[in-house]
Amino acid sequence: MEEFKILGRRVKYLRMDKGITQTKMAELLGLSQTNLSNMESGRTAITTQNLFKMQGILNCKMADFFVDFDDEAEEATNAKGDGAVKQAIELEDAVQILRLLKGVEIKGV
Repeated sequence: MEEFKILGRRVKYLRMDKGITQTKMAELLGLSQTNLSNMESGRTAITTQNLFKMQGILNCKMADFFVDFDDEAEEATNAKGDGAVKQAIELEDAVQILRLLKGVEIKGV
């Protein structure tokens, strides 16, 4: 599912930004490196429990998993006048991830 890929990419970005190897992160989570790799690539869902563990390990806010981390790309996009489109896409990504985490559909979105 696309939602798994979106969340996985953000987890990977945060992990790498903190200088934590995939092997070390997996160890801290009590998972195999292969399992974490599958989560980061979107092949496996990230449970809410694991997401909270990741938040603690990465010392970040839960919201950090749901925002775009590529500031340079954002600045370039905004310079081109496409910022509103990019924000709409990011909002839809966040809604899809929340649906995935909650396991319910949000009506009207």
